[in-house]
Amino acid sequence: MAATSTSSITELGGKYVLDRNCTGANGATANVTGGAGSIFMVQINNEANSTASYLKIRDNAAATPATTAANGAGTPHFSFKAPAYKKITYAIPGGAAFTAGLSMWCVTGTAVGDQVNASSAVIVKLICS
Repeated sequence: MAATSTSSITELGGKYVLDRNCTGANGATANVTGGAGSIFMVQINNEANSTASYLKIRDNAAATPATTAANGAGTPHFSFKAPAYKKITYAIPGGAAFTAGLSMWCVTGTAVGDQVNASSAVIVKLICS
């Protein structure tokens, strides 16, 4: 479950998204931003897992992760890797615009239809406008 705050936290963005257990097999955490904006920072904490995790984000308020390798409605627009036992932060200078809202999920593979959850919680933080 994601929690969203709309208070102004930085000069870049006013929305802070925190998902303490990002998963893929149970579906995407839908519309974590509540609408259009830009994404400026992504942090993935994968310190509890012995395999890499991939955060996948789709510009869609009601996204459902794809269950096959074919591109289609569940194909992510963004994908970020967190190596095993690491916390990594990605900065997006100037931001990446989205129009519908962000839905996100985390899995252990790079393939479009991967549905395998990490063995332990993956914590995701976003800063958006």
